[in-house]
Amino acid sequence: MVNTPITRKLIVGGIVALLSSAGLNTIATAQTADEAAARYASVLQQIEDVKLEIRQKEVYLASQEAKMADLRAQIASVSETKEAVHPIMREMLQAMEAEIIADLPFRHGERLTRLDDVRETLGDSGAKPGEKMRKALQLYDIEISYGNSVTAYPGDNPKNGGTRYAACEADLESATCGLTTEMRKDMASGATLSDIKGRLRDGSFLHYGRLAFIFVQHDSSEAWRFVKEDKEWVQLSGSDILNARRSVRIALGESAPGVLTAPVAQQ
Repeated sequence: MVNTPITRKLIVGGIVALLSSAGLNTIATAQTADEAAARYASVLQQIEDVKLEIRQKEVYLASQEAKMADLRAQIASVSETKEAVHPIMREMLQAMEAEIIADLPFRHGERLTRLDDVRETLGDSGAKPGEKMRKALQLYDIEISYGNSVTAYPGDNPKNGGTRYAACEADLESATCGLTTEMRKDMASGATLSDIKGRLRDGSFLHYGRLAFIFVQHDSSEAWRFVKEDKEWVQLSGSDILNARRSVRIALGESAPGVLTAPVAQQ
């Protein structure tokens, strides 16, 4: 039966007529009939609400099934993706190793150790693909950052390593030995020259990005520049040594920031 206002009126009218013919009070009967019609209408509305909710659930379930199908497809392709990523990452590491070897030799051992660590992770069957890729990209980021920075770090003379320690063995008070105040305090407290040998580095290396790589003796008695084309160290002289020393002090934070001068080869 179609639920319309006319239908409800006919139903109510029929109920009233039946009750009136039975001799019952017309007003009370009409009220009872209206309540019955209202309940009937309420039930019909509830049915419609349930139908609407069912349709909404069906739409939601359909969307969830589509997502599940997509996830199943992704899971099925995981093994293929892993197989494709490994060769790419190996090629990345090979290319990076070639670049490090051909590059200026700043922090050479440190960079190769980092490369070996990534290569070891790549070969670890227990490592997750995301971890392997993260380490490889981190390696790339570090190498890129070297080209945009000026940094200095202690090291030994690339042409005659250990000269400072030898000078200290000969004469602790010599300028070539150049013991710092902290070193003198340690030795006064009982430390031997051998105990502080690791801190008696000949001088400092400094790289101007990938533009130049130099070494400056701690007492500024000499300085050297690495010639990439010849893979050889060339000695600097005069004002180049002073500029190199000033650049090292700025890079180490021992002097106020300023304009740095890099000794480069003239073409």
